[in-house]
Amino acid sequence: MQFADIEGVTIHYQVISAPDDKPTIVFSNSLGTDFRIWRDVIIRFVGEASIIMYDKRGHGLSDLGTVAEGDKPKIDDHVNDLAGLLDHLGVADAVICGLSVVALN
Repeated sequence: MQFADIEGVTIHYQVISAPDDKPTIVFSNSLGTDFRIWRDVIIRFVGEASIIMYDKRGHGLSDLGTVAEGDKPKIDDHVNDLAGLLDHLGVADAVICGLSVVALN
């Protein structure tokens, strides 16, 4: 299991590497799920792309972080978590694949 501290939030992720000349694909889970929803998809890309899967904040094995009582993370929280994870991993260029909730800025 791989974990990263992204601005005080522990994010659970997994990396499956590929040769350096291959693209990187990031798989982002939908709300109410964890990164295991991508298992049947990623097997088609192993060796053809580096794969990064992660549990969104408050999902799977990732922390919720500090939010006001009764509040939920905002889309900006999810965007910042992903940007922080990519920085942590040294990834400058990636294709983002998601469903349900995906936002980029």
